[in-house]
Amino acid sequence: MIHANSISLAAYCLVILMVTVHARHKANTLCNSSLKIPRNYQAVPPSVLEGNSNIHARSLSSWTWRINFEENRIPKTISEADCTSSYCVNPKRGPGRVEFDNKLNSLPIRQELLVLRLNKTLGCFQTSYLTVNVGCTCVWARTAE
Repeated sequence: MIHANSISLAAYCLVILMVTVHARHKANTLCNSSLKIPRNYQAVPPSVLEGNSNIHARSLSSWTWRINFEENRIPKTISEADCTSSYCVNPKRGPGRVEFDNKLNSLPIRQELLVLRLNKTLGCFQTSYLTVNVGCTCVWARTAE
């Protein structure tokens, strides 16, 4: 005679086996989906550079560019902004006359960027977000009142 506990245990084992097989199959389909990335995916059209070629140097809150490189990431190279000063240039002094204003702080502008990172264990790319500085801006300095 078969006991109810034996039937329950067999059913439980069958369910666990089915869930495990389904999870493995699902994980494989994620890694096996194809994503075609052209070789020149990072090429910037000249028209994009024409209008903003030196905006980082002309800003009242100027910045320099730093290269962030990761071999197993797409894109491999990301340009990030580093503010050149903690203060902004006083706009009242006019062009060519640099004077910093301690009432205006220079702060980075941050952006979330979607990137693909190689998961060596699974042998596929996975999406993630990376916070990057895309420029700098002037803000009023915080004052203790």
